[in-house]
Amino acid sequence: MKFALKNWILFLATILLLSACVQSQENFAERVSEIPLDEEQLPAATSTGEEITLETVPFPALTKIEMIDAENGWGQAEGMILRTEDGGESWLDVTPEKAYNDPAYAESVFLDEKTGWVLIEDIDSPTVGTIFRTTDGGLNWRWRNTPFGRSDIGFLDSDNGYGLTDLGAAAGSMGVSIWQTINGGGDYNRVFLHEPGFDDSLPFNGIKNGISFFDPENGWVGGSTPQDGFIWLYRTRDGGFSWELQDLPMPASYELAQASVDAPFFFDSGQGLLPVHLRAEESATVFYRTIDGGETWFAASPVAVRGKYTIISAKEIILWDGASSVYSTLDGGENWVSSTPNWNPSDTLRELDFVSAMRGWALSEKGLYRTDDGGASWEKLGE
Repeated sequence: MKFALKNWILFLATILLLSACVQSQENFAERVSEIPLDEEQLPAATSTGEEITLETVPFPALTKIEMIDAENGWGQAEGMILRTEDGGESWLDVTPEKAYNDPAYAESVFLDEKTGWVLIEDIDSPTVGTIFRTTDGGLNWRWRNTPFGRSDIGFLDSDNGYGLTDLGAAAGSMGVSIWQTINGGGDYNRVFLHEPGFDDSLPFNGIKNGISFFDPENGWVGGSTPQDGFIWLYRTRDGGFSWELQDLPMPASYELAQASVDAPFFFDSGQGLLPVHLRAEESATVFYRTIDGGETWFAASPVAVRGKYTIISAKEIILWDGASSVYSTLDGGENWVSSTPNWNPSDTLRELDFVSAMRGWALSEKGLYRTDDGGASWEKLGE
């Protein structure tokens, strides 16, 4: 009798456990079905069976470029997102179907020839936007609505990214919000917000020029303020929740200059470069260097020009204002050499982008140019 009763109890327990599992699965299915799916895969190419074709755009009027290597790169133009596989000789249209607004000047990040993001603000409501992501070179895109519009965005890898949103500037001050994502832009979490009446660790005072992170916890915001002999650079050690001033000395001979600081660039082994523009009787650009992930910075030699720059590595930099001399360094800015180019775009120069000390591109209002000798001679592409 005891044996039969024991078996009956075990039978009832098994039934109850199975019922609980079924109910749990049903509840899980209900929860999953309630998740709003506003992400959708959008093709940019026409597929016929296994063949995928992309439209070639002859001579696009590019507004932005970002080259990955000597052959592969990305571009933006009016109404288009583009990709090149031949060093800018020709361009493929990889614009997603539902890019509702013009991506010509949209913020974008491209990790390699396959992976990239483009943030397009809502023209009717600039405080929100849509971020498009591709992992196959623009053949397909996924999109996600974002709780911010025009912003400076960046990604450390395919998952971890961040954004700095301008909330409005006035009289040398600028409010911002800061966002982080850990799933490639699928979701963003706001970690900082300027609010009226609050004394924030990242001050409202100062124009913010950009943000970058060395790792998910350690990041920097560079900016400017009309104050002589002061470098506006703040850092976070907790992913953007709190900030502290990182005090840097002015470079020699520019102790009383006014400085405008861009976001730093980081490389492997903790190396990095911090671009600082100096306004004085003789304006200049100086690159601060770090070898410990931004814990300490030291100034290299200022070069007496303020213009477009391209950072190739922790030691290779090209600097040009579009005028008579192109400046380059192979030691992180300690020593500079100049060359006289055969082309002078002056103030029409929009972007400078090098992938090696010799191979680079310059985008001006008159078109895209390429050099194979470090900027001494340039050829116009598309002619």
